[in-house]
Amino acid sequence: MDTQLTIADLASIHQLIDAAASRGAFKAAEMRAVGETYDKLTRFLEASKQQAQALAEQAQQPQGDQNA
Repeated sequence: MDTQLTIADLASIHQLIDAAASRGAFKAAEMRAVGETYDKLTRFLEASKQQAQALAEQAQQPQGDQNA
């Protein structure tokens, strides 16, 4: 049984929270916790995306060009 979460899994959870909120699945008293979790997940996914882009750009640089 696979017990690890991937970035794709977290992106799916992000979308599920958005869909559930738009359909009124959360009570008013739960909205702060849902919103804070959603915002935290949004920041994490954005940071992960930026890190992946930086790694991809670094991999494209020629080996001898490390000062650029």
